[in-house]
Amino acid sequence: MPNTVTYNCLIYGFGKAGEIERAQELSDQMNKEKVFPNAITLTTLVDGLCKHGRINSAVQFFIKMRSEGLKGSAATFTTLIDAFCNVNNIDKAMELFDQMSKDGCYPDAYVYYKLINGLSKAGRMDDASSAVSMLKEAGFCLDIVRYNVLIGGFCKKNELGKAYEMLKEMEQAGVQSNTVTYTTVISYLSKTGNFAAAHRIMRKMIKEGLVPTVVTYSALIHAYCLYGKIEEAMKIFRDMSSSTKVPPNNVIYSILINSLYKKNEVELALSLMDEMKVKGVRPDVITFNAMFRGLRERNFLEKAFDLMDRMVEQGCNPDYITMEVLTEWLPAVGETGKLKNFVQGYKVYVSTA
Repeated sequence: MPNTVTYNCLIYGFGKAGEIERAQELSDQMNKEKVFPNAITLTTLVDGLCKHGRINSAVQFFIKMRSEGLKGSAATFTTLIDAFCNVNNIDKAMELFDQMSKDGCYPDAYVYYKLINGLSKAGRMDDASSAVSMLKEAGFCLDIVRYNVLIGGFCKKNELGKAYEMLKEMEQAGVQSNTVTYTTVISYLSKTGNFAAAHRIMRKMIKEGLVPTVVTYSALIHAYCLYGKIEEAMKIFRDMSSSTKVPPNNVIYSILINSLYKKNEVELALSLMDEMKVKGVRPDVITFNAMFRGLRERNFLEKAFDLMDRMVEQGCNPDYITMEVLTEWLPAVGETGKLKNFVQGYKVYVSTA
C-alpha cells in the first residue's frame, strides 16, 4: 500500500506539472485510505497552490490541517509569507510571521529577507527597519540584495540620509557595493535634480571597478530630459555610444525621441530613428507614437508612411494613441486608403491585392 512518502512524491510531481487539482485529489485520497499527512504533505500542497495563484485555497487548507492537529513547519510558514508579500498583502504576511513564532517554528534568514523585501516594496520602511533589527537579534546578517532593497526603499521615501546610513553600514559590515547599489542612488539623485552628486557617485562607482549598466545611463538620461536638459542628455548618450561597451537600448532611444519631439527637434528625432534601424534596435509603440505626433505637426507624410511600414514589418501593433494620431491626420489630407491598409496589417505602399 502507498504510504505518506509515496503520496508526498505524487503531490509534489502533480503540483510541479501544474495539475494542482490532481494534487488536491491525492490529498483527499490520503484521508480515505487512512494515510496520515505530515508537515511535508502540508508544505508541498500549500506551495503548489501558492505558485498557481490560489493563495486563499492554500490558507484554507493550512487552517483545516491545523484544526486537525497538523501544524505547519517553518517551510510552510515561509511559503505563505512569501506568497502574501508577492501580492503586497503585508499585513497578512506579518500575521503569519507572528503565528510562526507562537507555533514554535523559528524563522530563518530567508523569512526575514522576504519580509524586508515586502515591507520595503510597500513603502513601510519603519517596519522594514524593525524586521532588520529582529534579523540581527536572531543572529543573521543582511546580504547585498537586502541592502539594495532597503536603500531603494529609503530613496523612494525621500530619506536619503537613511539610505546613506545603509551604505555606511554595508561598508562597515564588509559587504561590497555592486552596480545595483550605485544605480539606485544615482537614479534617486538624478530624479531630484542633484546631477553633480549623481555624477560624483558614478565616478566613485567606476573607480571601484564597476561598469555602469544601461539602466544607470538610462536613469541619468531620463532625469536630464525631465528637467528639460536635452543637450546634457544627448551628450551622455553620445559618450555612451562612443566610449563605453554599453549599447543604448530602445528605452533610452524612446526617452530621447519623446523629449526631442516635445522640444520640436523632429529632424534630430528622425535621425535617432534611423540610427536605431542601423544598429538593429527595435523601437516600441511608445517610440513610434512620439514620432507620429512630431511628424503630424510638421505634416511630414512620407516619413510617417515609412514609419507605418516599419511598424508592420516589425510586427509592432499600434495602440489607441497611434490610431488617434493617424485617424485625425491622414483622412484630413486625403490618405484614408493608406490608413485602411495600415489598420489591416498591410504596408501602406503595397496594394492589398
